[in-house]
Amino acid sequence: MKENIINSAKNEHIKYLSKLKMKKYRDEYGLYLIEGDKIIQEARHAGAEFVYIIYDDRYSSNTIEAKHRLYVSNSILKSVSSLDSPQGIIAAVRIKENDYNITDGRWLLLDEIRDPQNAAAIVRSADCAGFEGVVFANNSVDIYNEKFLRAAMGSNYHIKLINSKNIDTTLSYFKDKNYHILGADLQGNESCEIKGDKILLVIGNESNG
Repeated sequence: MKENIINSAKNEHIKYLSKLKMKKYRDEYGLYLIEGDKIIQEARHAGAEFVYIIYDDRYSSNTIEAKHRLYVSNSILKSVSSLDSPQGIIAAVRIKENDYNITDGRWLLLDEIRDPQNAAAIVRSADCAGFEGVVFANNSVDIYNEKFLRAAMGSNYHIKLINSKNIDTTLSYFKDKNYHILGADLQGNESCEIKGDKILLVIGNESNG
Protein backbone atom coordinates (compact mmCIF):
# COMPACT_ATOMS: atom_id res chain seq x y z
CA MET A 1 0.00 0.00 0.00
CA LYS A 2 1.34 3.42 -0.93
CA GLU A 3 2.39 5.58 2.02
CA ASN A 4 0.46 8.73 2.85
CA ILE A 5 2.23 11.83 1.64
CA ILE A 6 2.95 14.80 3.94
CA ASN A 7 2.04 18.12 2.33
CA SER A 8 1.92 20.44 5.33
CA ALA A 9 4.85 22.38 6.80
CA LYS A 10 2.85 22.44 10.05
CA ASN A 11 3.37 18.70 10.51
CA GLU A 12 5.11 18.17 13.87
CA HIS A 13 7.84 15.96 12.37
CA ILE A 14 8.58 18.53 9.66
CA LYS A 15 8.79 21.40 12.15
CA TYR A 16 11.11 19.30 14.32
CA LEU A 17 13.39 18.35 11.43
CA SER A 18 13.58 21.89 10.06
CA LYS A 19 15.11 23.02 13.35
CA LEU A 20 18.10 20.72 12.79
CA LYS A 21 19.52 23.24 10.34
CA MET A 22 20.54 25.22 13.45
CA LYS A 23 23.41 24.08 15.67
CA LYS A 24 21.63 24.74 18.95
CA TYR A 25 18.89 22.28 18.01
CA ARG A 26 21.36 19.70 16.70
CA ASP A 27 23.06 19.86 20.09
CA GLU A 28 19.74 19.73 21.95
CA TYR A 29 18.17 16.87 19.99
CA GLY A 30 21.37 14.93 19.29
CA LEU A 31 20.60 14.66 15.57
CA TYR A 32 22.00 16.07 12.34
CA LEU A 33 20.86 16.07 8.71
CA ILE A 34 22.55 14.62 5.65
CA GLU A 35 21.25 14.90 2.10
CA GLY A 36 21.57 12.81 -1.04
CA ASP A 37 21.79 9.10 -1.71
CA LYS A 38 25.61 8.90 -1.86
CA ILE A 39 26.33 10.35 1.57
CA ILE A 40 23.39 8.47 3.09
CA GLN A 41 24.85 5.21 1.77
CA GLU A 42 28.26 6.17 3.21
CA ALA A 43 26.61 6.74 6.59
CA ARG A 44 24.70 3.48 6.28
CA HIS A 45 27.88 1.50 5.60
CA ALA A 46 29.53 3.19 8.59
CA GLY A 47 26.76 1.95 10.88
CA ALA A 48 25.06 5.31 11.44
CA GLU A 49 21.73 5.27 13.26
CA PHE A 50 18.98 6.75 11.09
CA VAL A 51 16.19 8.27 13.15
CA TYR A 52 14.38 9.79 10.16
CA ILE A 53 14.37 9.16 6.43
CA ILE A 54 12.53 11.90 4.53
CA TYR A 55 11.99 11.39 0.80
CA ASP A 56 9.88 12.53 -2.13
CA ASP A 57 8.59 10.67 -5.19
CA ARG A 58 12.10 10.34 -6.65
CA TYR A 59 13.02 7.91 -3.85
CA SER A 60 9.62 6.38 -3.13
CA SER A 61 11.04 2.87 -3.63
CA ASN A 62 13.91 3.26 -1.12
CA THR A 63 14.13 0.60 1.61
CA ILE A 64 16.40 2.38 4.10
CA GLU A 65 15.43 1.49 7.64
CA ALA A 66 14.75 4.25 10.16
CA LYS A 67 12.60 4.83 13.22
CA HIS A 68 10.51 7.28 11.18
CA ARG A 69 10.05 7.16 7.40
CA LEU A 70 8.32 10.23 5.96
CA TYR A 71 7.08 10.40 2.38
CA VAL A 72 6.75 14.10 1.59
CA SER A 73 5.95 16.42 -1.28
CA ASN A 74 8.74 18.16 -3.18
CA SER A 75 7.94 21.48 -1.50
CA ILE A 76 8.07 19.97 1.99
CA LEU A 77 11.38 18.27 1.26
CA LYS A 78 12.74 21.63 0.15
CA SER A 79 11.59 23.23 3.42
CA VAL A 80 13.72 20.74 5.38
CA SER A 81 16.66 20.84 2.97
CA SER A 82 19.47 23.40 3.06
CA LEU A 83 19.97 23.08 -0.71
CA ASP A 84 18.43 25.19 -3.46
CA SER A 85 17.78 21.98 -5.41
CA PRO A 86 17.23 19.09 -2.95
CA GLN A 87 18.28 15.64 -4.13
CA GLY A 88 15.10 13.84 -3.10
CA ILE A 89 16.16 12.16 0.13
CA ILE A 90 17.31 13.40 3.56
CA ALA A 91 18.29 11.50 6.71
CA ALA A 92 18.33 12.62 10.33
CA VAL A 93 21.22 10.78 11.98
CA ARG A 94 21.97 10.22 15.66
CA ILE A 95 25.07 12.09 16.87
CA LYS A 96 27.54 9.68 18.44
CA GLU A 97 29.23 10.54 21.70
CA ASN A 98 32.85 11.66 21.39
CA ASP A 99 35.15 8.65 21.35
CA TYR A 100 38.41 9.80 22.93
CA ASN A 101 40.20 6.51 22.30
CA ILE A 102 43.24 7.71 20.34
CA THR A 103 44.58 4.82 18.30
CA ASP A 104 48.23 4.82 17.26
CA GLY A 105 48.85 6.46 13.91
CA ARG A 106 48.88 9.87 12.29
CA TRP A 107 46.45 12.52 13.52
CA LEU A 108 45.56 16.10 12.67
CA LEU A 109 44.67 18.76 15.23
CA LEU A 110 42.76 21.76 13.85
CA ASP A 111 42.98 24.94 15.92
CA GLU A 112 40.10 27.35 15.21
CA ILE A 113 39.56 26.22 11.61
CA ARG A 114 36.18 27.88 11.09
CA ASP A 115 35.44 27.63 7.38
CA PRO A 116 33.37 24.46 6.72
CA GLN A 117 34.78 23.90 3.25
CA ASN A 118 38.38 24.35 4.39
CA ALA A 119 37.82 21.91 7.23
CA ALA A 120 36.16 19.41 4.91
CA ALA A 121 39.04 19.62 2.42
CA ILE A 122 41.47 18.85 5.25
CA VAL A 123 39.37 15.86 6.34
CA ARG A 124 39.26 14.52 2.76
CA SER A 125 43.04 14.89 2.50
CA ALA A 126 43.55 13.16 5.86
CA ASP A 127 41.31 10.31 4.73
CA CYS A 128 43.22 9.96 1.46
CA ALA A 129 46.59 10.06 3.25
CA GLY A 130 45.63 7.33 5.71
CA PHE A 131 45.33 9.41 8.88
CA GLU A 132 43.56 7.87 11.86
CA GLY A 133 41.50 10.94 12.62
CA VAL A 134 41.11 14.68 13.05
CA VAL A 135 40.62 16.60 16.30
CA PHE A 136 38.65 19.87 16.08
CA ALA A 137 39.72 22.27 18.85
CA ASN A 138 39.04 25.80 20.10
CA ASN A 139 35.80 26.70 18.33
CA SER A 140 36.65 25.00 15.06
CA VAL A 141 33.80 24.34 12.64
CA ASP A 142 30.81 22.28 13.77
CA ILE A 143 31.37 18.85 12.22
CA TYR A 144 27.59 18.47 11.80
CA ASN A 145 27.25 21.69 9.82
CA GLU A 146 25.52 20.92 6.51
CA LYS A 147 28.18 22.72 4.41
CA PHE A 148 30.95 20.74 6.09
CA LEU A 149 29.11 17.43 5.62
CA ARG A 150 28.47 18.05 1.92
CA ALA A 151 32.06 19.10 1.25
CA ALA A 152 33.50 16.16 3.24
CA MET A 153 31.88 13.83 0.67
CA GLY A 154 31.71 10.89 3.07
CA SER A 155 35.28 11.11 4.39
CA ASN A 156 33.84 12.03 7.79
CA TYR A 157 32.60 8.42 7.97
CA HIS A 158 35.97 6.91 7.04
CA ILE A 159 38.15 8.39 9.79
CA LYS A 160 37.53 9.41 13.39
CA LEU A 161 36.48 13.02 14.09
CA ILE A 162 36.74 14.33 17.66
CA ASN A 163 35.62 17.62 19.20
CA SER A 164 37.94 19.14 21.80
CA LYS A 165 37.09 22.19 23.90
CA ASN A 166 40.63 22.66 25.22
CA ILE A 167 43.62 22.46 22.91
CA ASP A 168 46.12 22.45 25.79
CA THR A 169 44.50 19.36 27.30
CA THR A 170 44.49 17.69 23.89
CA LEU A 171 48.17 18.44 23.29
CA SER A 172 49.06 17.12 26.75
CA TYR A 173 47.14 13.94 26.01
CA PHE A 174 49.12 13.30 22.82
CA LYS A 175 52.40 14.18 24.55
CA ASP A 176 51.65 11.65 27.29
CA LYS A 177 51.18 9.02 24.57
CA ASN A 178 54.64 9.88 23.17
CA TYR A 179 53.46 11.45 19.93
CA HIS A 180 55.72 13.62 17.80
CA ILE A 181 53.89 16.97 17.60
CA LEU A 182 54.49 19.09 14.51
CA GLY A 183 53.16 22.54 13.61
CA ALA A 184 52.31 23.77 10.13
CA ASP A 185 53.86 27.23 9.54
CA LEU A 186 53.58 29.35 6.40
CA GLN A 187 56.96 30.90 7.22
CA GLY A 188 58.68 27.57 7.82
CA ASN A 189 61.67 26.79 5.61
CA GLU A 190 62.99 23.55 7.05
CA SER A 191 61.80 20.01 6.52
CA CYS A 192 62.16 17.23 9.03
CA GLU A 193 61.99 13.48 8.99
CA ILE A 194 60.07 11.76 11.77
CA LYS A 195 60.33 8.03 12.23
CA GLY A 196 57.35 6.03 13.41
CA ASP A 197 53.62 6.49 12.99
CA LYS A 198 52.76 8.39 16.19
CA ILE A 199 52.53 11.87 14.68
CA LEU A 200 50.23 14.79 15.46
CA LEU A 201 50.18 17.62 12.91
CA VAL A 202 48.70 20.89 14.20
CA ILE A 203 47.09 23.30 11.73
CA GLY A 204 46.12 26.79 12.88
CA ASN A 205 43.41 29.30 12.09
CA GLU A 206 43.06 30.55 8.50
CA SER A 207 43.69 34.19 9.48
CA ASN A 208 45.90 33.98 12.55
CA GLY A 209 47.91 30.83 11.88
